[in-house]
Amino acid sequence: LTHKILEMEERHKEEMDTLKEEKENLQSLVTRQSYIIQELEKQLNKATTNNSVLQKQQLELMDTVHTLITLCSKEGVLLKNAKKEEEKPFRDCADVYQSGFNKSGVYTIYINNVSDPKKVFCNMEINGGGWTVIQHREDGSLDFQKDIFE
Repeated sequence: LTHKILEMEERHKEEMDTLKEEKENLQSLVTRQSYIIQELEKQLNKATTNNSVLQKQQLELMDTVHTLITLCSKEGVLLKNAKKEEEKPFRDCADVYQSGFNKSGVYTIYINNVSDPKKVFCNMEINGGGWTVIQHREDGSLDFQKDIFE
């Protein structure tokens, strides 16, 4: 009987030692998992902050685009859905101006009795707009009265 009790005590001690070791392993695992959870929470906070910043930047960008669209429509710049000047056969810059284009620039016109369309510079700001620029002097230094045989 004493021998049996000693055996049981020895098994009990071994089981207790195994349980203590498992408890220590579990505590170590819980500590590591707690650290990982804390790190994940930090990363989640960073991601949430970044997402908020990105959303703010997206709103600012949308406001800027809206402002640009409004500005372009006020300035007479054509938008994607508007008719392009190439789609309409203009006879001269006055025709271009009367069609609603009020920005000086290069436009395509179709001159009577000329088969190919011509690209010309139209001045839309001086003297009421709609002027086809034939010659343009910057400072008067270029003499346009040239001899034909030169």
